[in-house]
Amino acid sequence: MLSQKQIGILGTGAYVPEAVLTNQDLEKLVATSAEWIVERSGIHERRIAAPEEDTVTMAVLASRQALADAGIEAEQLSYIVLATNTPPHFFPAGAIQVQEELGIGGKAAAFDLQAGCCGFNYALYVGERLVAPEGAYALVIGSDTNSRFTDWTDRATCMLFGDGAGAVVVGPGSRGRIIKSFIASKLNMNLVCETEFNNEVSPFLPIQTHTERHFLRMDGRDIFKFAVNAVKESIPRILEMAGMTREDIDYLIIHQGNYRILESGARFARVPMDKVFVNIHRYGNTSAASVPLALHEALAEGKIKPGDKVVLISFGAGATWGATLLEW
Repeated sequence: MLSQKQIGILGTGAYVPEAVLTNQDLEKLVATSAEWIVERSGIHERRIAAPEEDTVTMAVLASRQALADAGIEAEQLSYIVLATNTPPHFFPAGAIQVQEELGIGGKAAAFDLQAGCCGFNYALYVGERLVAPEGAYALVIGSDTNSRFTDWTDRATCMLFGDGAGAVVVGPGSRGRIIKSFIASKLNMNLVCETEFNNEVSPFLPIQTHTERHFLRMDGRDIFKFAVNAVKESIPRILEMAGMTREDIDYLIIHQGNYRILESGARFARVPMDKVFVNIHRYGNTSAASVPLALHEALAEGKIKPGDKVVLISFGAGATWGATLLEW
């Protein structure tokens, strides 16, 4: 049983690569148009990691910012949880590499968590439960280098994804708290990435004649329907858990997967769009980084005030979905 310690998000950080890939740039790579992309997704541009960048390097930069924002030294951390779908190595875990870069090797427990684009909500759920019994501190990160797993000849997917990282520090504090949270999953193979690893040399597997299986593949129509339903299920569920109503929601942060999903979620929650954070037009779908990146920017822009009730919702491959209700 968890203790009654008040656990909240104490600081946030984010990082996006410098390189910008616009819709006009995509027109030169694949048969598409800038107008078609905006109409279907609301995306105007996305960020692409430089050759020397990866999921870990981005995570480190976001993490340092979150620690500084929280006023917490890395040595005070007991846990590091990295939500990612695109680790630079199958093992060791990216979280342990982040730990080493922060100079606290051997001083905290670090591990990766994979739950599609819902990874940050999953990691936050786990992080809260790790720190609550002892009032410890955890670094919870969402970081993805989607450009490395994208088929740049497939216009249906390459227009959607970008790279980035977001991080939060979770622990006991005098103000703000995580009120309620839940995570859920159900098998859905309509968004899948088999592997980025080369198995052609294995004598135990059929010889591969193409590399399509190395990239993510998606049934866009089915995933869109799932995402909208996930938002519609998550809002009443998290409010019922907290004994609140839609009118109690001050701000809504939804995984930036598609602008039409954000609009649908706002209508269902009866929350005006000016109470829903939107940055998908700048970054596209950054997977596990989406929610913490949006939270960080919403705070930086003054969209969230002390005492606000904020709902974080995400959904992803698996299928996975979940929500967290915060009092800021």
